[in-house]
Amino acid sequence: MTDRRGLGHGERFSFSMALMVVSLLWMARDMALWATVLCEAGAVGGALGMLYFGWHYMRSRFPS
Repeated sequence: MTDRRGLGHGERFSFSMALMVVSLLWMARDMALWATVLCEAGAVGGALGMLYFGWHYMRSRFPS
């Protein structure tokens, strides 16, 4: 099984969405400052990943 394909843009988009949602859920709790900053970074990273991989997914599905 050496010719196994990697994750596509759709799967990466889904993982980015999951990262953002989990980070936002954890941010709703009362935590230490470092944990809140880490959750904010995860939410921002997830949102940026959603934009990036969503854009590439749309470009691969509907080429112009």
